[in-house]
Amino acid sequence: MKMLYIVIMIYFRSYTNKSLWKIFVPVILLVLLNFYFIPGIAHAGVFAASRKAGPYLVGIQIDKNPPIIGENNIEIEIKDAMGRIISDASVMVNYYMPPMPRMVPMNYRTYATFRGGRYRTSMNLIMEGPWYIAVKVNLAGKTSTAKFHIDVR
Repeated sequence: MKMLYIVIMIYFRSYTNKSLWKIFVPVILLVLLNFYFIPGIAHAGVFAASRKAGPYLVGIQIDKNPPIIGENNIEIEIKDAMGRIISDASVMVNYYMPPMPRMVPMNYRTYATFRGGRYRTSMNLIMEGPWYIAVKVNLAGKTSTAKFHIDVR
């Protein structure tokens, strides 16, 4: 912020036209307000990662990057060794925060449903900090797990 103030002051000391000042200041204020008060601007795209889970490749996409406190939609793509999408598995998402002294454990589960080539569900992250996501794929009586780490803001 201080650097922006210095740049503005240097720029306007070289000009004496007061009408420029009347136009420039409101424009800068609107730009700054957009960056500080509209939360959608702070999220660039999606968070994506992939891990191996037994014989499967599990890829996740979270609709916010970085994930935020509150509702975050997660899409999961599961492929076999041949690269074919697995559509008949039971997929459970276990998201939890590492244990901390004097705090109640935060450990949540949700089941994902297959729609549009991916498994979809949502997670309600209730606190900032490190979280772990364990995607458990159950197919033909065998369970494989892929673990991911996210940092909630």
